[in-house]
Amino acid sequence: MSGPAVMNLRVEQDGRVRRLTLAAPARRNILDAALALALLTELRDAQDHSDTGAILVDAEGPVFCGGLDFTEPLPDEIFTFGQQASKPIVAAVQGVAISAGAALIANAHVAVAAQGSSFGLTDIREGRCHPGILAAVAAAIGDRRARELALTGRVFTAPDALAWGLVHAVTPPFELDDRASAIAAALANAEPGAVAAILAFKRAPAD
Repeated sequence: MSGPAVMNLRVEQDGRVRRLTLAAPARRNILDAALALALLTELRDAQDHSDTGAILVDAEGPVFCGGLDFTEPLPDEIFTFGQQASKPIVAAVQGVAISAGAALIANAHVAVAAQGSSFGLTDIREGRCHPGILAAVAAAIGDRRARELALTGRVFTAPDALAWGLVHAVTPPFELDDRASAIAAALANAEPGAVAAILAFKRAPAD
């Protein structure tokens, strides 16, 4: 089952996997208020539907997400949703994932990147910093690494993203969709209670 693109987001249901595709390649899939709201709406809706067991987030075109539209306020939850989700989110990343794109990946529970993809927290080049983006990426790769990346604005590679924990696998581009789809399907058909318990797990702070 598939539906039309709404607010630059295409929504498809494939078995128990809901696929959310950023569908504004001409704008480099920039995260603006409309796209953020549409994405959040679908993520929330998927939590409440028993026919959906997992969510797969991907993008059209050569850029996964080219950053954030700073001219519009965005809901803060777009950069923290993965922490509250009761159903797993899988990200399939190709091309470039900058700023908000890196934060969306950090909110995924499993992220697969195509070889040759590049990443960065480059907002400082425009004299900007979004605390929600920095916090999301820091939660995935650690405060010190995230701070350095945000301060320097340097672009890093898929092997770097894998080594630091932003993504969990790197695959040839022609295998990206199959690999991410297989992971999402396996998670969607796993025992829901066990999946929810794993997603709710938080390590107790050290004494």
